[in-house]
Amino acid sequence: MKTHDTELQLIKDLLRVHPKGMKITRIARDLAMNRNAAAKYLEILLMTGQVEMLEHGMSKIFILSRRTCIPTMLDRSKDFILILDRDMKISQVNENYLEFTGMRREALIGKRPDVICIPVIGKRPLFDRIRESHYGADIRTEVREVLHDREFFFDVRLTPTVFNDGKRGTTIILGDITQEKQALESVTDENRTLIEGILSCICEAVILMDVRSGTISYVNPAALKMFNFSRMELVGKNPGLLIGIGGTIPGYPGNLKDIFRKQGYYETESRLRRNGSGEFTVNLHLRPICNACGEANNIVMVIRDMTSCTMTGQGVSSPATQNLDIPFSLPVFSADPKRYRPVG
Repeated sequence: MKTHDTELQLIKDLLRVHPKGMKITRIARDLAMNRNAAAKYLEILLMTGQVEMLEHGMSKIFILSRRTCIPTMLDRSKDFILILDRDMKISQVNENYLEFTGMRREALIGKRPDVICIPVIGKRPLFDRIRESHYGADIRTEVREVLHDREFFFDVRLTPTVFNDGKRGTTIILGDITQEKQALESVTDENRTLIEGILSCICEAVILMDVRSGTISYVNPAALKMFNFSRMELVGKNPGLLIGIGGTIPGYPGNLKDIFRKQGYYETESRLRRNGSGEFTVNLHLRPICNACGEANNIVMVIRDMTSCTMTGQGVSSPATQNLDIPFSLPVFSADPKRYRPVG
């Protein structure tokens, strides 16, 4: 099949020498070709966006395109970019994605990502989100992928696209955020090690609770001694394990700001239990631990044994309980003999 690449290149070279543009008649004369053939080649260049046509009265002037064609623009991006047509088949893909996956362009063009199960976008649930975007939803999410025995994280942007012929499609942009994720995890691990080192030196019993999982994530040595449990018996367990009959621990409602919005902490008395030694009265001091984004992912709970304080005649003040307005619908952990879950 003849592609006319030589003739098309000759016309582009000629227009490059004449940046102000040329008429079809002059192009045909300078290149010694038939006027109809020159018009056909110019039409091909127009359709592919390589030249532009300007109208001056009855005259049509052709110049080199001042726009960057889409494939060139995609290849200049550092992100991984794919474009799906109305049938959700890949119509364009940039070089960065090909280099990352080690796949050839011919193996992708005209194929559905879920059918050939290509990396990152060809698996559920992400492909389900791509289908949502195909019908008009602008979506941004994160996804984890393991490729070549390495772990990668991507910032995924799914944008509905309309082609020149009016047909809809989807543009998929994958930003590699693996290094940022690894750096954040490294800082988080270092901070956690530092915090746990500090808490291990504190005489007060301290427990960290994970808001997202609703479980105990750390127990310092003083707390292990107070409750007579081993670390393995507490870490990963629901705090309800420690609650005696009639005792409660404030739970994890959706919005922690409702609890800590005034003093930033909450104090109360409760009945907890020691492993094999019965129940005892404690003073609980709870405070959220916020990350860099201001999200409270953990709660630190400082526990003071009121029994020893009562025996020595010492009182424990609870200034935070005087003015703090706690909602009546506040979920709490209680001593449920079947399952330790938030109740109320």
